[in-house]
Amino acid sequence: MVKFNSLQRYTVKAVVFAAGLGKRLRPLTNTRPKHLLPISGKPILRRILESLLLNGIEEVGIVVSYMPDLIIEDVKNYGLSMKVEWIHQKEPLGTGDALRVCEEFLCNEDYFIVVYGDITLNTVILGNIIRFFNENICDGVVEGVLVEDTLRFGRIISRNGRLEKIEEKTAGGPGLVNTGLYILPHDALEFSRQINLSRRGEYELTDVLNILVSRNYEILVHTTDQDWWMDIGSPRDYLKANIKKFIEEYGNRVICNSEVGEKVVVKPPSMILEEVEVERDTVIGPNTFIMKNVRIGSNTIIENSILLEGSIIGRSSVLRNVIIGEYVKIGDKVSVEGGQEVFVISPRTEIGDSSKISMV
Repeated sequence: MVKFNSLQRYTVKAVVFAAGLGKRLRPLTNTRPKHLLPISGKPILRRILESLLLNGIEEVGIVVSYMPDLIIEDVKNYGLSMKVEWIHQKEPLGTGDALRVCEEFLCNEDYFIVVYGDITLNTVILGNIIRFFNENICDGVVEGVLVEDTLRFGRIISRNGRLEKIEEKTAGGPGLVNTGLYILPHDALEFSRQINLSRRGEYELTDVLNILVSRNYEILVHTTDQDWWMDIGSPRDYLKANIKKFIEEYGNRVICNSEVGEKVVVKPPSMILEEVEVERDTVIGPNTFIMKNVRIGSNTIIENSILLEGSIIGRSSVLRNVIIGEYVKIGDKVSVEGGQEVFVISPRTEIGDSSKISMV
């Protein structure tokens, strides 16, 4: 275990893993990486980068593999005053391999931050883990969160706040899980070259953590009472994350950045971004998020839904529990009822007049 003479430690670089395919969110991720999907009007990746910048991290490596050009172009348009280095992963072979390809970027760092590029990170949470790291004598920190069922996640086994092991998606029941936010020592880069493929056919960063623990590196587990983290692994989770983040930032209100027609009702919580046209006698919300350049016909009802950019919704239609991909065209008198699982309409789909789709 490395010992320190000073608590005034800090990290100067971070890496963000944005290489995954986002299979569980298809068909939304057939046309864009998961990391560019908006949460409460802003791409997930932008939220992460802004949180890093507001915590003084001005140099970031972003690991890309799937649709890298879209990510690079999007980040350029953010206009953030930070230095970004693009790190290409030839194949999305897991988070352990993603760390491995960061070795050159991180070669001079004693410690560094790792963030999975699809988590609902905020500035306060990131600041808390950095502060915790600086105030404790340790070799690294893993951010954990309590969930009701750990089956889909990496389960954290700890004792007295010290990491003992992370079990990757093997056990269910309530417990502490890995959120995808870490501060790691330089030696993690070396250990990333020593891990083997997991049963899922990927190189897992959690295996690197387990090697660190087995070599007596002191990795602490930091948790917070703030309910900040959500797994965005399904369309239903994606809608819930939008609702949760919107209420966290704005409360139970309406954000409307476009002019709407006469007798249009927008119920909170809901968001309408710029350049949206909403014709008269339409009801929007609650829990509805409409991105830019969307057109909505008159006498239409939309609730518990997300409409991505460029979509057109006809007159006298009803959309409930639906996620509409970008540039979808829906005719007049169409009814789409998603039910509890939320129905996804693929990007650039056309649905004719008087069609009815129901998952109820």
